[in-house]
Amino acid sequence: MARGHGRAGTVDPMTPEELNDQTQVLGKQVWRVIPYAKRYPKRLIAGFIGNACARIVDLVPFVAIGWAVDYFTSDIMAGPSIVQTAVNSINSDPAVGYGFLIFLGFAMLAVFQGISEYSWQTLGYKIQHDLRMDATRSLIDMEASYYDMRQTGQIMSVLSSDVNQLEDVVSDSSTSIIRIVFTFLTAFVILVSMSWKLAAVLFGPIIFIIPCVYWFSTRVQRKYRKQRESTGDIHAVLENLISGISVVQAYNAQNWEANRVNRESGSYRDQAMGASRDRNRFLPMIYVIAGIAFGLLVTAGGWLASTGDISTGELVTFLLISTRMTMPMFIFGILINQLQRGEAAARRVFAAIDLEPTITDSEDAVELSEGISSVEFHDVHFTYPNTTIKVLSGISFKAEGGDFLGVMGHTGAGKTTILKLLMRYYVPDSGDVLINGRSINDYTLDSVRDKIGFVSQEPFLFYGTVRDNVKYNQEATEEELEKA
Repeated sequence: MARGHGRAGTVDPMTPEELNDQTQVLGKQVWRVIPYAKRYPKRLIAGFIGNACARIVDLVPFVAIGWAVDYFTSDIMAGPSIVQTAVNSINSDPAVGYGFLIFLGFAMLAVFQGISEYSWQTLGYKIQHDLRMDATRSLIDMEASYYDMRQTGQIMSVLSSDVNQLEDVVSDSSTSIIRIVFTFLTAFVILVSMSWKLAAVLFGPIIFIIPCVYWFSTRVQRKYRKQRESTGDIHAVLENLISGISVVQAYNAQNWEANRVNRESGSYRDQAMGASRDRNRFLPMIYVIAGIAFGLLVTAGGWLASTGDISTGELVTFLLISTRMTMPMFIFGILINQLQRGEAAARRVFAAIDLEPTITDSEDAVELSEGISSVEFHDVHFTYPNTTIKVLSGISFKAEGGDFLGVMGHTGAGKTTILKLLMRYYVPDSGDVLINGRSINDYTLDSVRDKIGFVSQEPFLFYGTVRDNVKYNQEATEEELEKA
């Protein structure tokens, strides 16, 4: 019996059942990018601090404008004593000092925002590369049967568009989260210090965003997953069409193939339109809540200013900061949308990364150090995965070193299958394959394949020049290359 071939019963994590399990408000798989970000602590810290500081200094000019308004309306300097001292030290005219503070706030915003943008974007590209390489390494290690049951376009969709979607999550969604948190915290502290009553009027309606987020997330997440799967289906159909165009034309199947593309593209269109419909119901909810909050703010602010509870400058600051908070509220809606898209992509990417091959070296496997002196098949039975027809039934033969063995048979008789079992692309249902009188499973995979010269019946050219293909995975001198 075959040994040392890992967990043959492992459930494939890329099945639709696993990709479409329970819906979560903010997802689960998308947060697995965090350990990748921790690999680059300098960029992570610089991006976090830069964005946080940018959000804080972003509100400084509005506070300074409020102080300036109070000075212009009452001819009395406003603000803490340390600010008044700084304003006087800048220029004898306080108007100039307040103007400089406003300029300084915007200048600091430009510096911190630049640091943040560069740090997060470069971090996103690095994580994108790491994710693609981890997924590629996992896929490279998978046995041939894995690819027999999948379209190339589906796998390419994971390695390209899904990985790219996660780069957007890192570079855009991360900055949005920090922007929302620090803008609201800074605004809350500033506004409460001026008037807790007016702050309550502004922030009170915002809590109604929470049920809106829950409604949107639970509805749209599954649609985004299906949209990502539809993207893979389109890639698969187009890959088949383009690579097999000569066959398509030979059979006059152009219309049939066009209809296939139409069906898959139509499925993507329908999923995208469904998600767009929910998204365009969700975002107006944010606008309505923002409108209610700002309308109440103007009404209550005017009344408090008329009663003397707050100054004119404080009301101006309230109104300016409230308009600045409009963007984070709308960004919050976009953020939830991005996270849902990222969750759909993350499920497919990490499903690829989590793959484990079912054909592996056994714990006591040894290197096949000597040459192959004999190959033997002993009562081998084999059926390809997901089929019921036996390709090999009780095959037994032995070939010694120096023998020339010819295997004849009709198409599908199992000639190529014998070589695939010898290369351990598959594991026999029963029986054993022996090399030098010992089970092939007792040797490491790499050492067995290193000793076998394999020429495929279907020639394949890898991307690159003819020279690159001749030297494929080998170090060779110019003389050896010319000889080859």
